[in-house]
Amino acid sequence: MAAILSATRHISTFYRPSVPNVWLLTWLISYQRKSTNISAVDSFITELVDNKKLKWKVLNSRHRNGHPTPSAPIAEPSPVGFAASIRTAVAEPIEKSSFSFSALYNELTNNPLVVNICQMEVSQVDHLLETALKEQNTEDVKLLLAQILEYENLPSLAVLNTLLKHLSHRTEAETIERLSSLYRKLHPEHDNTAFGRFEHYTALCEWKRGNTFKSLDAFRSLMADCTEEQLITIDHMLLEMIDETIGKKSEAVLLAVMQLCEFSLIELRHEFPICYVWEKSFLSTWYSDQEAAKMLFDRHEALRHATSKRIANLCYKLLYESKLEKVYQLIEMFLKHEMKADCKALLIRLFEYQYWRKNLRGCSEIMQNAIDLNISLPELCNRQLLELLLGRSTTEKAQRESWKKSKDLKANKYTLKF
Repeated sequence: MAAILSATRHISTFYRPSVPNVWLLTWLISYQRKSTNISAVDSFITELVDNKKLKWKVLNSRHRNGHPTPSAPIAEPSPVGFAASIRTAVAEPIEKSSFSFSALYNELTNNPLVVNICQMEVSQVDHLLETALKEQNTEDVKLLLAQILEYENLPSLAVLNTLLKHLSHRTEAETIERLSSLYRKLHPEHDNTAFGRFEHYTALCEWKRGNTFKSLDAFRSLMADCTEEQLITIDHMLLEMIDETIGKKSEAVLLAVMQLCEFSLIELRHEFPICYVWEKSFLSTWYSDQEAAKMLFDRHEALRHATSKRIANLCYKLLYESKLEKVYQLIEMFLKHEMKADCKALLIRLFEYQYWRKNLRGCSEIMQNAIDLNISLPELCNRQLLELLLGRSTTEKAQRESWKKSKDLKANKYTLKF
């Protein structure tokens, strides 16, 4: 009987479930902490996406590929299976979800913008449009533009002008007309002139399409009714057109642009366009452009006076780029119209340019030219020329004197007492 009881005690002890050890409890606590950290990160990411939903692009790849299939229900394990899983959990690594930052970034940036501006304020529409235009994201601009026309929710006038200029460069004249009509519909108090109807953007669009003379005629009729502030806006467009003409298009196009600038000078007393086209033509490497610049300079006295006012800046620019031939051409053009004061200023700057390069021959030629033209240069130029002739310079003389002074100096004597 005692043997049977002892055997039964051993059997019950063998089948009793094992109590988890200390290391198993430690592992469970650390696993719970990891899951808590993961939950905190997930909640932070969710909150970040919710707060920045106007800036982030919507992930619609999930909708394109279909909704994910629901996972199969997990059966509850039996007590014996649960105990076995606890024993083997230590050996099995914890599976981590794969996270590819580059893939997430591509999905966020490459997908088209999915946003509804129907209930948005003007400032929000401005922000979306400015961001899309700054990033040169054509797809987003098209989507926003379609909603602007559909919901009649226009941005502010400044952003609208930027959008119209973008459309002009893309030669979308019909869209420009639709936006212009919508703006006049929503703002009937706005100026109903050609400039108020944004016809200058239509004219720029014609220029980009290659309809040169049609565009210039449109600008001529526009400028006749513009105020000073409106002329400044058109000046920016003319600068772009002039830069695209000088050294790139035919002489006929250049002459047509110059005629528009002459119209601005004579009829409107607005000299900026003709000054700009003259300077660009004068600095051009094409001979036809240079001849056209000389023709303009000889024809208009106002252009000569405007050039005389900024002769210092123009000369500095030419000498900085070592374009001495252009400076001599400018002197020749001034001499043709007896503008000796401007010639004197140019000769002085030329002399200083050659002097600081220790070019004795260049300084001598400039001095001789001044004598032949009966133009008196300052006494400083004569002194500097003499220094070059004698092979000395003021800097060398100053260095020699400072060396002599330092040579005559005697060291101070000190008596040390210990």
